[in-house]
Amino acid sequence: MLARYVGGRPVAPGTSLEALGLSSLERVELMVALEEAFHTTIEESAFVQAGTVKDLQRLIETAATAEPDAERAWDFPSWNTRALARGVRRASLALWLLPLARVFARIRTEGRHHLDGLQGPVIFAANHQSHLDTPVILAALPPRWRYRLGTAMAKEFFKPHFFPDQFTRRQRFTSSLNYYLSALFFNAFPLPQREAGARQTLRYVGELLAKDVSVLIFPEGRRTDHGEINPFRPGIGMMAARLQAPVVPVRLVGVDRVLHHTWRMARPGRVSVRFGAPLRFDGEHYEEMARQVQAAVEAL
Repeated sequence: MLARYVGGRPVAPGTSLEALGLSSLERVELMVALEEAFHTTIEESAFVQAGTVKDLQRLIETAATAEPDAERAWDFPSWNTRALARGVRRASLALWLLPLARVFARIRTEGRHHLDGLQGPVIFAANHQSHLDTPVILAALPPRWRYRLGTAMAKEFFKPHFFPDQFTRRQRFTSSLNYYLSALFFNAFPLPQREAGARQTLRYVGELLAKDVSVLIFPEGRRTDHGEINPFRPGIGMMAARLQAPVVPVRLVGVDRVLHHTWRMARPGRVSVRFGAPLRFDGEHYEEMARQVQAAVEAL
């Protein structure tokens, strides 16, 4: 199995995993493939610490008797998909969250016909301009999509919540409050911008899609500075191909001029939300898939 990812390099029990030259994406893909082949769960923290092929073999042999994945249970919310949370979220979006967003963002929506007749769930892939991106997209979506959507938010933005030992009590409280409010009102879940946690995220997104909940992803991984679109990361390709979910490209224009990431307060302005035709992917060329999604967003 390792030979599929190492480009012809020799593989022996004593070979170091570092010498195999695996990229972060290849490591995640390898972990997923090993789990499927051996019907087990591999802890990413233990995988990162494995130094040689023999270490990886021992890890797989002992994984079946390992404790349940505590990191996943801690990182990913489940309470926000229950009936009470869904009811609070639906009422809040309708009564004050989206009306407040519309006060600042005068939204023009294009391409909603691409959603007509489309059977969910899907992955919405949008360029990233502002903290207002999510409410602006929610306001532009038809109700049948709006209220069954999970939103990916950078895990690193909530670093004091997930790594409390490195921060003060006040920082931990503020970060945790923001995290829980985001999870409640926007059905948000953490998307790591580094290798650790990517496998658990793939599984969590798969669980959302299985519940007929679509997902909103910002594949750039960071907000724009001057309206440009930064390169899309290959994770969007892996997610679309492995989960076999259609990808709907979304182009945002002008949201950074309503609330730039360096501003403390929003300013009223016009924004545009454009939906494109859904894309479907198969195979393992995730970088190319990400480029195709980016090109579709840029063309809108």
